[in-house]
Amino acid sequence: MIVHDLTAALGESAVSTDPDDLMDHAQDWWVLGMLRKRRGDELTLPECVVRPQTVGQVAAVLEVATAHGVPVVPFGGGSGVCGAAQAVAGAVVLDTRRFDRIVIDEQALTVRTGAGVIGSELETVLNESGLTLGHFPQSIAISTVGGWLATRSAGQKSNRYGRIDEMVIGLVVVLPDGSVIELPARPATSAGPDLTRLFLGSEGTLGVMTEATLRVRPAPSHHLSAGFRFDSFVSGLRALQALSRAGLAPAVTRLYDETDAWMSFRDHAPGGAPLIVRLEGDDVLSAESDALDSAVAAAGGALLGPTLADRWWEHRNDAVGTIRQVMFDGLLGPTAVADTMEVAVTWPVDELYHSVRDALSQQADLVGCHASHVDRQGACLYFTFAMTGSPDDSAVEERYLAAWQAGMEATVDVGGTITHHHGVGLLRTPWIDAELGTGAKLLRLVKQALDPSGIMNPGKLIG
Repeated sequence: MIVHDLTAALGESAVSTDPDDLMDHAQDWWVLGMLRKRRGDELTLPECVVRPQTVGQVAAVLEVATAHGVPVVPFGGGSGVCGAAQAVAGAVVLDTRRFDRIVIDEQALTVRTGAGVIGSELETVLNESGLTLGHFPQSIAISTVGGWLATRSAGQKSNRYGRIDEMVIGLVVVLPDGSVIELPARPATSAGPDLTRLFLGSEGTLGVMTEATLRVRPAPSHHLSAGFRFDSFVSGLRALQALSRAGLAPAVTRLYDETDAWMSFRDHAPGGAPLIVRLEGDDVLSAESDALDSAVAAAGGALLGPTLADRWWEHRNDAVGTIRQVMFDGLLGPTAVADTMEVAVTWPVDELYHSVRDALSQQADLVGCHASHVDRQGACLYFTFAMTGSPDDSAVEERYLAAWQAGMEATVDVGGTITHHHGVGLLRTPWIDAELGTGAKLLRLVKQALDPSGIMNPGKLIG
């Protein structure tokens, strides 16, 4: 029996079959999982939860699982929204939270961090040394470094600091056969392919990441907030493109269409398409702010002042709790469902906006959008949609799945990516071949080579 063998390898304190523990590790924050739980469906529970605290113990777990042919589901904070951490029948859930070491190198401006470190805890430790990672996902208080790496996440300040995959310079991974792969930290190298990138975004399907070395930087000493208003979302998008082409890269730029502005700001929404901006840096910020004001005015934007941006900053992570209020507290009604869909495409992004919004509107009662991550090549459009008028939870599930089908097809049809920073999981797996094209074959060859027994997080990412 696998529980017996795991207990022998790790000790009793590292292996749990407690029913509440199994329930807590049965699923992540995927809305469909929440819906089925609300409906009273029986959840698929894992066989056990293991909590290794050394690389050798992770290797032992994978060796035992391989010997038994039992699936392993890596689990960090459980905050993913695509079902990547959802348990499968008979699985061992490998909780990474005991990998919590943080070691800062102030000379090299790096931090070695365990995969189980919660994001806000890492940022607090860095701040105490006058440093920042610059990675601020909305889930920062409940998500782990390992989860960020597994999905290639993007933070709210990605315009200035980049995505998490741009910060990684070293990695420790345990392969399904128990082999430990240490990819040492290097500022840059041309010694073959960058093997760290093989595991970033792999969602636990190729192995277990236990530690990463990340780039950090001195924390900014100053910040400025600004707000602008455009007559339409499309005109605002064109302004964002112009700003990025001009090399203006505020830490935060978020442009809202009128519906999303109402959902986000309610009585404070200024009408039209508001743009909020946050600049960070040193005492030359005033020059950057003046350049930004001039560029936005030239693109047809009107200055609003800092109030809206400051309000957003204060409430920037509220939506994490709002989704659960909708799903379990009846915030929009007893059968309501709300979710988000973040997709991206190269400039211009107008067609992606219209196509996905129209597709979601076929099933959803409310659809809003904001542009949340912008660079010279393109932008991420982040859609929020809600169904509020369904007669029961079975009917709303059908609408929910139809909305995702329509939204993904619309994205693929215009050449966009099906996910910008939330990952694939179970939710988006049906469209991974359309996303990767001939690259899907290569990914499956890598999976077969590293995990021939197919024990690592089966059904996720590549089916």
